Amino acid sequence: MIVTDAAGAGRAANPSQAPVRWGCLARRGMLYSECEAIDHLELAPGAVVTMAGRSGSEEAWYVLDGDVDFDVQSGDSSRAGRGDLVLRPAGTSSAVRNPSVATPARLLLIAVLPPAVTDRLPRRRPAIDDAAAAARPYEQAPA
Repeated sequence: MIVTDAAGAGRAANPSQAPVRWGCLARRGMLYSECEAIDHLELAPGAVVTMAGRSGSEEAWYVLDGDVDFDVQSGDSSRAGRGDLVLRPAGTSSAVRNPSVATPARLLLIAVLPPAVTDRLPRRRPAIDDAAAAARPYEQAPA
């Protein structure tokens, strides 16, 4: 897994022209991983972000600050506020909008692969090199 912080978040293109800062905190760095990415988003007042191109993953959106409207493009939007978690199944489209005129909204997006994919992945278990472990018995930490 590749891990970073949100300090270097870039600007994402969005239809509202209001700024969206988007930074990837963690991204899978190996083939067999259920977690696709963990992203931090900051939506300026009035900003809209669409999730086009991410239809192969399921998403959990956690609202850190502010209020947001989900699925604003379908006309059947729902509001979520600080501390709310919104789940979006794979194969559905979504758009998120900050309806505020003055307050930014911050979100955490966790994207995972759907069961149709993860059920086909080979079973993983930690590999232990028995010879190397026997040669280096556990050491006690200094007091």
